[in-house]
Amino acid sequence: MSEMSDIKDFVKSLNGCKSFKHRQQFLNRVIDYMAAENADAFMQTYREFKKRELEANDPNKIAKWLTTSNVKSSSSKMHEALMLVKGSNILAQEQYLDNLKRIFSHTLSSGENVQESVKLCALVEKLTSLANIHHPLKHLIREVKQMNERRLCTQLPPPPPPNAWPQYGRREVRELGQMINGWTPFGEHSTPTWPTVLQPESLTLPYPVSGNPSFFSLDCLGVDTSKMAANPEPLFNPNGGALPNLTIVEQDMDEAVYKWLHYLKLHKYQWFFNGLSYLEIECINEDTIESFIAKVNENSITKGAQKKICISTKALRDRPKKLKDLILAFDLEVTSTELCEHLSYMRDILHYPVPNKNCVVGDELQRDIVHVMEKILHLLVVTLRAMKTLNGHSLAGTSINKYLECCMLISGNSTFMADQVEKITVFSKLLKNKVVNSRRDFYV
Repeated sequence: MSEMSDIKDFVKSLNGCKSFKHRQQFLNRVIDYMAAENADAFMQTYREFKKRELEANDPNKIAKWLTTSNVKSSSSKMHEALMLVKGSNILAQEQYLDNLKRIFSHTLSSGENVQESVKLCALVEKLTSLANIHHPLKHLIREVKQMNERRLCTQLPPPPPPNAWPQYGRREVRELGQMINGWTPFGEHSTPTWPTVLQPESLTLPYPVSGNPSFFSLDCLGVDTSKMAANPEPLFNPNGGALPNLTIVEQDMDEAVYKWLHYLKLHKYQWFFNGLSYLEIECINEDTIESFIAKVNENSITKGAQKKICISTKALRDRPKKLKDLILAFDLEVTSTELCEHLSYMRDILHYPVPNKNCVVGDELQRDIVHVMEKILHLLVVTLRAMKTLNGHSLAGTSINKYLECCMLISGNSTFMADQVEKITVFSKLLKNKVVNSRRDFYV
């Protein structure tokens, strides 16, 4: 008991630090003391942390303790492992993703271990290294939080019965009620509660009530319907381009653009992009950005941010051509270094918004992305066949992790068709099977 008290005191002292810098200084003093006064304790602590980090990133050991533990113990172990898993370890993260789905689904169906699930939800939302896990779990996290809120509401004490209200203050309330159309509180009124309520004959409607009452004129909302009739706009551009007069909010692209801006660390300028269409965002460059800012006419954007926006929108414009070039390039000889670089580009560009049917006609961009992924898979399979031993830190191992991350990004993107997502899922499973069946210096 004394040992546990010492541990609790240490954690309490650590949490009592007022800032991150203060906490870091406190930890440094503790570690320096251990290293100087008790080297054995220092080395044992270091080895234990290293051991747990390796176990949290080893898919083979993850599968072992996941299958041998119950839901409650699995939740406790999962909380620790999620803090130690590396963001680039896609194989390990996919196993954690499957188990988190199992834990959250069990909580929602049985109502058990709600607190443990809420802690896991908060951790997944907080850690940037778990971004690949967070997106597929958003709906389950929301449902778990709602269940916890409902549970907390049911634990509140019931309201007192009507006759339990105190009698003081009735005079003041009665006087106030008499000022409001003769209203009398606590059921003491002898006349209708709202004697001056508006009757239908005294109500003037700003729209005609004849015909179907479910529809009304847009004139009451201040919309000039005469201009709408004189200048009808087609739903889709017949040339296959983006709709120029709609913003990304109206095109249902604001969430995709926000994720892209968050990835670029430009999310504070969401207001600027929300006032533009997808086509206008693609057209932003050094010559046009000032005019687009003037069009939105809300705030200013720093010169450094303007430059970064222009570089990013150029990558957005160049993406279709770059994908076509990659399809042709993969028909030629590609080195391991070039393949790794191409995968870095794919992983980066998949964080950029993919236009939906409200922006463009057709899905040529999505089809090109899937085609590129198919060609990369072929090259990775050929590389695995030629290797005697697969090293997790080699170019091939890094490329495989990047490829699996690209598959996760595509699977979580709603603009891809169901058959395209299914194809990508098959690619991912095929590559995993090839890795499992190859000789390697790490467990899977």
